[in-house]
Amino acid sequence: MEIKFENFSKFQIKTGTILSVEKNLKAKKPAYILEIDFGKNEGIKKSSAQITNYSINNLLGRKVVAVTNFPKKNIAGIISEVLVLGAITDYGVKLLRIDDEVENGTLIG
Repeated sequence: MEIKFENFSKFQIKTGTILSVEKNLKAKKPAYILEIDFGKNEGIKKSSAQITNYSINNLLGRKVVAVTNFPKKNIAGIISEVLVLGAITDYGVKLLRIDDEVENGTLIG
């Protein structure tokens, strides 16, 4: 299915840094609760993400890419504000990488 560029340009895909990670114990499928810093304009947002193929230590301080303008969604008692992006593989989600020198909140296009 093709989409028009105008539809793609509605997505706000931005860079952020993971500040905290904890297990989402209420989730049906294993997930983490992430707090991600998207810079001074967006601030800190939460996400419940099924990326438990990564250890907590491997996620802390990691740069990620996320969609920041989807509606908020209640996932197992957590208000998830962003969707962290990754490649879905047979071995779990592989997070998209961004260079460390890219500032939090930088728009991906």
